[in-house]
Amino acid sequence: MQHHSWPTALLVVLLLSGCRGATINQPLYAYETIKPGSTLTLQKSILFPPYTAALDIQGGQVKGGFSLGQYYPHCRLELKSQSNQSRLIQPDSFLIYKVSREIDYVMTKPVKLAAWGIHMANGVTDEIYTTVLYLKSKRQPEVELLACLHWEDPSDYPAHLTLNQIRETLRGLMTVEAL
Repeated sequence: MQHHSWPTALLVVLLLSGCRGATINQPLYAYETIKPGSTLTLQKSILFPPYTAALDIQGGQVKGGFSLGQYYPHCRLELKSQSNQSRLIQPDSFLIYKVSREIDYVMTKPVKLAAWGIHMANGVTDEIYTTVLYLKSKRQPEVELLACLHWEDPSDYPAHLTLNQIRETLRGLMTVEAL
């Protein structure tokens, strides 16, 4: 039996040595590449209507209501408070002083209790992956943060957005310069 074990050993060595040189290109997630001290630059003015403290951005445009595709990358620019007057945020460079990431869970599948016809939530059906960039500007201190997110199916290898996905979402409206 010993004469059969050396071909097996040789095969194992060849397989392992073949794997040694292989590299796996893992995407760099935004929260890994955007560090405090990075910069967000607003290239065009954004108008916040009265009683609005957050606006959604997708595909380089401000979106509202049902026009936002929640399963696709989008960002939400948030102010510190609402106002009864509209506010215009001017082109500016914002210091990114803090970066965080969050995962929120959404329960949307109903369960019907046959006896009463009652619908109740039954477990997590989606996850929301968010990368939050906390912003500072001396000229426009009311700008608080940019949260970039998308909804994911938890069974489909969910992940946070990459820096390239965020840049594509903001294209033409904002740029992110990572340190």
